[in-house]
Amino acid sequence: MNKFAIEIPNDRIKTYKIVTFIILTLNFIGFGYVLLRTNGTASMVAIVGLLFNAVPWLYYLLNKKHIQTPIIDIAIIGSAFLWMFFGNFWMGLMLLFFGFVGFFANKKPIIKFSEDGIEYPSFPIKKYAWADVVQVLWKDDILTIDLKDNKLLQFNMDKAFAERFDVEGFNGFCKSKA
Repeated sequence: MNKFAIEIPNDRIKTYKIVTFIILTLNFIGFGYVLLRTNGTASMVAIVGLLFNAVPWLYYLLNKKHIQTPIIDIAIIGSAFLWMFFGNFWMGLMLLFFGFVGFFANKKPIIKFSEDGIEYPSFPIKKYAWADVVQVLWKDDILTIDLKDNKLLQFNMDKAFAERFDVEGFNGFCKSKA
């Protein structure tokens, strides 16, 4: 049973969004090139590829907060299969990999604190037993996890989340476990 679940900031999400936008743009240009160079079934597939990339690309441009949605990752996976249709298997495999990684990269990272220990949201998920922890402290909207192997994890917490979070109860729970 999870006693506390804390959403930590994801610092890498901005980089992932920029890389995703670049990949969508390059796919759009690539399918446009294929459309100009082919005819028949191949040109129809290229039009589908253009649409697969144009819709999330426009969504990204028109969305002021640049919120990542699963439709973008689905579009990248769809583009991967279309590139494979054209015989470009390496590009297809790389796009498949990037699309599937996108589903994990866009998940909200949540650290879970329970009676058993701490579950850290990495890939794969890291689990720390309380015996491996020196101290866990939330003070001044900074969450600090001090581990016995000289690792120190610190996170600046969102003010809105911190205001509605039971900091005293959390610190008391962690102090009793570490």
